[in-house]
Amino acid sequence: MVRWLLPGALIALLLAAPAPAASLSGTEWRVTRIAGQPVAEFKLTLEFPGARKFAGFDGCNRFGGRYSATATRLRFRGLFSTAIGCEGSTIPGLTDRLLRTRRYRLAGERLELRRRGRTLVVLRRR
Repeated sequence: MVRWLLPGALIALLLAAPAPAASLSGTEWRVTRIAGQPVAEFKLTLEFPGARKFAGFDGCNRFGGRYSATATRLRFRGLFSTAIGCEGSTIPGLTDRLLRTRRYRLAGERLELRRRGRTLVVLRRR
């Protein structure tokens, strides 16, 4: 009986371990909705170029930083941004919503950034 317990315990540990976030690395996204509102006309982007880095465009400024992720959890940290003054309409809050993100859902061509059961940002693969 003892020799069956060890393989079972190892399998349980492997199944409980968080999956790596390789599915985000190397991907590029176009922001389609923020807080439920369509924003396609602003051409907002988010990229995960690799090595746990992210970058993007918020309609006025370029931004970037580092991220950490498991199979369902996602955190953005160390956000930096250019500081260009912009005229006209911009979408406030993209970078704020990135910093508030705690989870994500990736399904095919759609990425949802989430927190406490609510979708903060919806993106489509570029």
